[in-house]
Amino acid sequence: MDESNVVFTKNMKHNKYKKEETLEINGENVTIQSRQGGSVVMNFMGTEPEIKNIADYFKDVNDVEPLKVNISGSGDVDHYFRGLSDMVQDEEGIYKLRVTLQFLSTTV
Repeated sequence: MDESNVVFTKNMKHNKYKKEETLEINGENVTIQSRQGGSVVMNFMGTEPEIKNIADYFKDVNDVEPLKVNISGSGDVDHYFRGLSDMVQDEEGIYKLRVTLQFLSTTV
């Protein structure tokens, strides 16, 4: 993993019916917005094939399905998947996509 990349992991090992899958994205193509209540919006930008690849990765993820996110090698942080925006193209030809996540809270 490159130190500036963001890595997503779905179908974690606790789900014996699905194979674990990861997606690594160049950190230069991602901005992260923290929202109230533990929501996080990941904004992706890139070429059409790059954004389609990201959309394809998330399209089969169910609402509130757990995911792990590792930002810049800081370690895995558990999140729930909350939603995926439509892919859009801006005036400069850059494709964009948003993924909304929710911090997975654990109580001890």
